[in-house]
Amino acid sequence: MRKFQLFCIALLLLTTARLLGQDVRYNFDKTADFSKFKTYTWVEFKNAKPVDDLTDKQIKAELDDALGQKGLTNRLWLKPGYLRRNYRSS
Repeated sequence: MRKFQLFCIALLLLTTARLLGQDVRYNFDKTADFSKFKTYTWVEFKNAKPVDDLTDKQIKAELDDALGQKGLTNRLWLKPGYLRRNYRSS
């Protein structure tokens, strides 16, 4: 029983350390009226470090779903009202 308690404490500490290690940053125009946007598209930045293909597909699928629930449509061929790019830092 004592080993199980130590294992749980160690797992809790490792999980907490992992969660606190995340550094999330975002930037947007606080004066923009996002309710006017109806479309978006994915763009690639030349100097951004890309994520692996599987992760990129998963992130895009999740965000496409979330943005779709808000009424936005992904437009690959039309001029979008909103540009969205996903990237990570090393």
